[in-house]
Amino acid sequence: MHPIIKILSFILTLLLMNFLSNSLLHLLFLGVCMVAMSLQIRSFTRVVMRMRWLFISILVIYGFGTPGELIPHIPLDFSPTFDGLQLGLLHIERITIALATLNILFITGSKQDLILGLYILLSPLKYVGLNIEKFAVRLFLTLEYVEDFATQRHKPFGLNHFDHLYLSADDVSSDKIVVFNQIPFSILDKVLIVIFMMIASICLVLGLRS
Repeated sequence: MHPIIKILSFILTLLLMNFLSNSLLHLLFLGVCMVAMSLQIRSFTRVVMRMRWLFISILVIYGFGTPGELIPHIPLDFSPTFDGLQLGLLHIERITIALATLNILFITGSKQDLILGLYILLSPLKYVGLNIEKFAVRLFLTLEYVEDFATQRHKPFGLNHFDHLYLSADDVSSDKIVVFNQIPFSILDKVLIVIFMMIASICLVLGLRS
């Protein structure tokens, strides 16, 4: 599958989450999580665990900040509401779907392929004066730097790493060449692009009507 198809699938999944009913959102949640865990359960579990405090914060904020029916038998002067917890869980599901889809995107494709897909998708912006080649090189070096840092767990992350990352993208030596090999589109890729465009158009029309 072409990298563009994978990137468009990720974008389309994020777009569809805003138009699905709660039952369909639950099915999408179960589906993408099962796929992500079947590909690499350790990586997906690690990503979700890193978000646990955000998930707890969402439940607390929505649970105690949303009016509705109070949960009984809470030994406090105030208690969360059923409506708030339901909204919080829905937001957690959406975030987890995005994380699972992004995890699938990274597992099923190499850095070079993903950056090539982004480069092709953003190539029309060259006509408005944006340097897409420089963006692709910056992104590639950023991913390389983050990957190298991830392998050095004994080193704490500080603000100076952001400065080093920015300077390393500007001071690219002339002997370092970043090469991206073109990948041809198959018939299935072209059909999927047409389907994605149709679904995106439908979502856009529904969004304008609402």
